[in-house]
Amino acid sequence: MKSLRLSPSYLRVPLTVSFAILLASCGGGSGESSGSENGTTRSGAELTQADTYAARKIKNPKTAPAPTPTPAPAPAPEPVPSTPPADGGRVVSPEFFGMHLAAQTYEGWPSVKFAIQRTWDSWPGVAWSELNPSPGVYKWDSLDSLVNDSIAHGVDLVYTFGYVPQWASTNKTGNCDGAGAGSCYAPETQAWRDFVTQITQRYKGKIKYWEIWNEPNAGNFWKGSHAQLVDMSREAYPIIKNSGGTVLSPSPQGTASHTWIDGFLAAGGKSYFDILTFHGYLYGPPEYLNALVANIRAVQSKHGVSSKPLWDTEHSWGDKTWPMGGDQDQQSAWLARYVVLSFFHGIERSFWYGWEHFNWGSLFDRTTDTILKPGIAYREVYNWMIGSSFHPCQSSNNVYQCRITRADGYEGLIVWNGNGQSAFSVPAGYVRARTIDASSSAISAGQAINIGIKPLLLENK
Repeated sequence: MKSLRLSPSYLRVPLTVSFAILLASCGGGSGESSGSENGTTRSGAELTQADTYAARKIKNPKTAPAPTPTPAPAPAPEPVPSTPPADGGRVVSPEFFGMHLAAQTYEGWPSVKFAIQRTWDSWPGVAWSELNPSPGVYKWDSLDSLVNDSIAHGVDLVYTFGYVPQWASTNKTGNCDGAGAGSCYAPETQAWRDFVTQITQRYKGKIKYWEIWNEPNAGNFWKGSHAQLVDMSREAYPIIKNSGGTVLSPSPQGTASHTWIDGFLAAGGKSYFDILTFHGYLYGPPEYLNALVANIRAVQSKHGVSSKPLWDTEHSWGDKTWPMGGDQDQQSAWLARYVVLSFFHGIERSFWYGWEHFNWGSLFDRTTDTILKPGIAYREVYNWMIGSSFHPCQSSNNVYQCRITRADGYEGLIVWNGNGQSAFSVPAGYVRARTIDASSSAISAGQAINIGIKPLLLENK
């Protein structure tokens, strides 16, 4: 849930690097242990995001019959992943697509496909403060259920550390901008070591990826220093590696993500992660990603970590008050363009937030059990991309043309105009146009068709 995210004015940072999209190839057991809860309740000021979700669930119980859902349009045929052609493209695998689920054990599994899941903002809660409510007490039920369900559905998992328990905080009464008192301050070192050890050993072989902290440039999540997060990373790295896990860096959010990353790396953080992460909240059109990624790549080069993979572990258009968040057509356009551009920029994993997250990037309406237009767009773009070899995009006046191929002779061209409607002359060889709304129509060479903010896929067969 994102109600505590930094204000849009923070995210409106000048984008200083020019667009450069032409890329080279880029390269369990019982639920409670060691003691018992003290039975105290938390004040309203200490409610976590998971508690807020629980409150909403109580206000909207699924006891009345849901309205009859409108049938979704039929999807495009799903391609079979193929071997790459010998023309230099990069092939998209299912692992590129990641997702956040708010309440999977209650709402059921999504109808769209993804190969990796991030556990942040799940309900019942799985944050540190909820799993380890007092010294030596661990309540694993909620995370056990999530892990077992996700593994049964064949997806990999990223666990994200966040929300220091008040008892473990070095500033127990510190204000955290609406989150629990002390939860955004550095933890006591031994408490941190103990929790990292307990959780990584319990889920050894089940949770593969471990993200050190959520959005450390947002005050509701972190008010400590770069140096403190480097110390935490230094402590956690060997523990996680000993469990067979892979370590993800702390994940800053917004168009100034590169600035936070620069500070973290300068403070000595580069030796304590395997994968660099950020959150692509742009407060603007998806093409803002071009400059953000260029800035992050420059910081990687500056600190000698260009060889480390880059993951975008959380993103969406935001909520309805953000640019392109006002209606489902704009939301669909934002999603499709962002996902395409992410792959072209060599981002190796891309995690949507989220499947059923109320007004924040939601693809599914839980009140009607209906997939929304942006959910259909996600499904369509997934089918367009899987098994396709992607080639460098070309852009002029915010009109994008992105070529995809497959080994069986298939050719596709993804086109859109970020400025709005315009005429586009169909190049030779293309015979069908597909939309992100799951419709299609016949086309022919030289035909003038309308393109706009919602991408089209032109196909040769």
